[in-house]
Amino acid sequence: MSNSDYLMLTPAGVFEAFLRANPTPQQLSLQDILSEKVTMRVGQWLTKHSHEWLDEFTEQGLIERLPQKLVASNMALDEFLPYVVASLSGSRKAAIASNEGFCLAKIGYTQEEADRLSVAGADFFDFFVRQEQRGLAITGKAVSLFRQVDLLMPETSFVFLWIDGTGYVLILDSEPLTNNRAFVELIWAIKTSGLKFHHDEQEV
Repeated sequence: MSNSDYLMLTPAGVFEAFLRANPTPQQLSLQDILSEKVTMRVGQWLTKHSHEWLDEFTEQGLIERLPQKLVASNMALDEFLPYVVASLSGSRKAAIASNEGFCLAKIGYTQEEADRLSVAGADFFDFFVRQEQRGLAITGKAVSLFRQVDLLMPETSFVFLWIDGTGYVLILDSEPLTNNRAFVELIWAIKTSGLKFHHDEQEV
């Protein structure tokens, strides 16, 4: 891997990096890749982190190298979400909520639906936190709900992530499509935007 190449997390890298409220040094080093508005060069990352970690992350499929730089979205989340929703949800319906149950951005859902799902997502999030405090390691940090038990296609999925000490719930309707660059770019946008969205936080 050339030091002039650019680094980007894979979807698996996002889940590993933003899995915990108290990330390990390795997880923090992965978060660094999404810490700036433009992709970081390999050489820049290596000024702070070890080559051994880079080799390990590459072998595990947590990072990928790019020949050209990418730029993070500078849009508010409620503007950016429509651009990526088709790549995230089989029915083009998605929402982003806080772990306190507030809807931060939505597309495809009514406000009532989004608010109800945001509260449900917060309940699941709280469950994971409590179990982790009890020493039960639950990996994946996602929940899917099914209308019928024998169906393989979930009706709604909740994906839980910690970004800069704040819990977020990504709510996806129908088939959850997180194994793509759009998912990474959405998390990158949240990480670098300071959570900009149009409606007034005081009204949420």
